[in-house]
Amino acid sequence: MRPTISDETIKLIKELPFTAILETEGIHYKKTGREAATLCPWHDDSNPSLTVNDDKGFCYCFVCQVGDDAIGFLKQKLGVSFQEAIERIAEKNNIPIQYENIDPELAARQARRRAETLAALKDELESYRSLLRDPRATRIRDSLDSRNILPSTSRFFELGYCKSGFFEDRITIPIHDHRGNLIGFTGRATRDDIKPKYKNSENSDHFDKSKIVFNEHRAVDHSRETGSLVFVEGHFDVISMWQYGIKNVVAMQGTAAPTEATLNRLLKRAKKMILCFDADQGGSKAIEQFIKVAGPMACRGQVNIAIAVLPPGTDPDQCIRENLVDMYSVLEDAKPWLDWQLEFWLAGIDRTDTAFFTNVEKNVRKLVESIQSPVLRQYYVDKASRMLALDAKAASKIAKSWAEQLPSVNINKKWSKPSPQQTRRQAEKSLLRLYINVPELREECRPFMSKLHSSNHNWLWGRIVELEQYADPKDLKHCLMAVLSVAEPHYMNRLRSTVEPGIKVLSNPDIMKHISNTLSQELTTNER
Repeated sequence: MRPTISDETIKLIKELPFTAILETEGIHYKKTGREAATLCPWHDDSNPSLTVNDDKGFCYCFVCQVGDDAIGFLKQKLGVSFQEAIERIAEKNNIPIQYENIDPELAARQARRRAETLAALKDELESYRSLLRDPRATRIRDSLDSRNILPSTSRFFELGYCKSGFFEDRITIPIHDHRGNLIGFTGRATRDDIKPKYKNSENSDHFDKSKIVFNEHRAVDHSRETGSLVFVEGHFDVISMWQYGIKNVVAMQGTAAPTEATLNRLLKRAKKMILCFDADQGGSKAIEQFIKVAGPMACRGQVNIAIAVLPPGTDPDQCIRENLVDMYSVLEDAKPWLDWQLEFWLAGIDRTDTAFFTNVEKNVRKLVESIQSPVLRQYYVDKASRMLALDAKAASKIAKSWAEQLPSVNINKKWSKPSPQQTRRQAEKSLLRLYINVPELREECRPFMSKLHSSNHNWLWGRIVELEQYADPKDLKHCLMAVLSVAEPHYMNRLRSTVEPGIKVLSNPDIMKHISNTLSQELTTNER
């Protein structure tokens, strides 16, 4: 069983002032009386609309009507899991983390090992930075100058130089994980006789290049402005694009194709992926590898993929350095991936090669068949038939044949099992309903209230505890409705059906047993 963070640690995190967490993250906020305002991470916010209240340990956006505690805020802001958000807050605020389901001594050793690794990497980084500034590294600085890398950009990305050792005679580029932690380096050769051109830190528990997306921790903050992430092939493509002003840019560390898990992580921040790979055979292969993973997700409507087309034989870094194109226009004109795929397969097709033509037609049909949108499928049936046929009559015949043979699209959503989070939230809601509406069960329900996870449910239980000190128990429901009516609007929206449900509240033993079983189960890191 994967170790989970203890309730005591979570409690300590929640006791921290919300604004203190913003400060340690370098997030700007403006004080407005007893509250503060900052940019909302749940929508594209240019005018701070998120209200932060230190007394309540809560934030709420009056524009998109979403609120959460500091942990939930950081989860959304950084696109990390519940446990990752807590670990980040704890580390930056010197709070020791207690884990459950793990031997304390083992946890302590692992924490020390992580701290020692990070300290060694930071020392290594400073050493590389110092060598780049050394008067004897003129050739290396000239190399960066020749790529039009400004000193300010070099400092921002913390570029360095390794004279000898693992990255001998290479420009070093620090690599961070998606949470912004320094985890290793990439070295770029400074001479043609040094092979390979790029060299990465050795794979380890913390550095797995197949899972790393270079510049992700910076780019995701800018992806909200455009709703997209731009993928390029190389580290210096990223650096050049960033310097150019395109900051929602990333590159895969190890391969051109992210894993589905990595894509799902990125999709929390942006639903559109623009591939701006090199305009050569290698770039086309990289696009195919990316589509092999992301294409099925795109056909299901989970992600929007577009292909940016550069002048033949160029790459993004070269296009920017030599001012060959307006990169903003290139990205704006990016083709839908399905169009690119069809053109890639059908460009210059030899219709006299029957076997090859038949195989291409088979691939095109398979691709069109996978599209889940009926309207989009019909569009590409028509387009593909025109590209395959020699004339309009033949195209019409192909389109009709495909329409008859392709299986129909099932647009009805299949039932899916509720997630552990959904099951727990419903159990918490049922528990509170019973407590409020069935007084004789209150003593039986009370012990489970310490296990509430939902910030809204915890807020409601806090109001119940306060009211019970002064109000008649028989009037609890009416008093709670009065409190909701003067609280922040989202509490009324989310909790009214709990306090005053429109259905009869059942109280049989099976319901209490279900609540007991559900709340006794600890959610895993990803489930929280």
